[in-house]
Amino acid sequence: MLTKLKQLFTSGSAKTTARHKRHGVKRSHPLVEARNEDIDSFIEAVYQADAKGHSPWVLRDKSVLDTLRRALEFTVNRQLWMQRDNGQVAYWQGRLLALRHGDGPPLGMVLACRPDDEAAWQLRFFYISQEWKGSGHGTRLMMAVRRSLSGVPLQTRLPLACHSAIDSLEAAGFTRQYVDALEVASYEAPAQWDE
Repeated sequence: MLTKLKQLFTSGSAKTTARHKRHGVKRSHPLVEARNEDIDSFIEAVYQADAKGHSPWVLRDKSVLDTLRRALEFTVNRQLWMQRDNGQVAYWQGRLLALRHGDGPPLGMVLACRPDDEAAWQLRFFYISQEWKGSGHGTRLMMAVRRSLSGVPLQTRLPLACHSAIDSLEAAGFTRQYVDALEVASYEAPAQWDE
């Protein structure tokens, strides 16, 4: 009788665990393709990073801002990123991905690009909205990027002063490769396969 009682409690807790796992999957926020209306949020994050000297783009004049906006629109609409290459414009694969909850504004976004199918994805810029910082969403964003762009290594570069971003990268399985003379660190995550 004690054995039957134990089995009853054990099978009940297994069902509870399975139910928690299912709900956990529902609560995870997968990355989705960004929309045209998300571009303003992305540019605002670039402005904030630029004010601290942490942006890959220097937005000092309107022409740079206009070029960035057109490149982001092109990426959203055609999944191509316009990349300067030896004084020419090269068209790389590009993805502007958003971490969002329901139909609300993005919690965070990432711009990824690569020259061809054989190359690693380069994470050009990523951010978490100010109101969501410090709650683990940076790590969730990086883990979701690895799942969304699975099967290919990921690379990124960012200043060592970006402590939160570095913590998120490392928690998501990125490892530091080297640091250059300008205190910019290169990180890489190996290819992750869908399971």
